[in-house]
Amino acid sequence: MQPAAFGATVVTDRPAEVATFYTQYLDLQVGIDLGWFVTLRRGTADWELAICERGHPTVPAAVSALTESTNVFGFIVDDVDKVAATLEEGGVQLESEPVTEVFGQRHFFVRDPAGTWIDVIQLVEPDPEWVAANLESQEDLA
Repeated sequence: MQPAAFGATVVTDRPAEVATFYTQYLDLQVGIDLGWFVTLRRGTADWELAICERGHPTVPAAVSALTESTNVFGFIVDDVDKVAATLEEGGVQLESEPVTEVFGQRHFFVRDPAGTWIDVIQLVEPDPEWVAANLESQEDLA
């Protein structure tokens, strides 16, 4: 497996449970599973999500001391409504209902078992009036 070009890490007391959340609901696959450290990625993506056990010697003490996540990870999916329904069927509470934004996203927020915020996004066509008002003038700058 080639090294990832980008990575993010979730620090948690429950690495296995958090890894299962991402594999079950967001179509990520396990690359490495050492129990205290798990890497996940989708297909051959050049990014990976690592999950590391809080308090492990490789995690700075200041990071391990934090118990509330303020990170937000965005995951693009093919069908937001299907993912939302699957999460709810699995007993996961959504933090917001799916909504379609004028700028070209249908999305909702949920938290993983470690409390990390996730923005689940489906790309949709933006509203033509919004594009005209917000983007067409920027094309002249390119």
